[in-house]
Amino acid sequence: MAILVYRNLIQLTAPEYTLYLAIDDVVYKEFFQRKSVQVVTHQNQLLLIVVEMEKEEIRQWIN
Repeated sequence: MAILVYRNLIQLTAPEYTLYLAIDDVVYKEFFQRKSVQVVTHQNQLLLIVVEMEKEEIRQWIN
């Protein structure tokens, strides 16, 4: 929910920015792959960055 409020504030104050939610690759695999979470993510048009925290590397950008 906080991400949605933050995204709305960014759209109002700095519309040139695009907000992504950075998540750990393990969380992505174990939580964000669930159908229900995918539906909510899609409905709310959440943009994700999947990060491998141990290597500090971006694994995937999801629009």
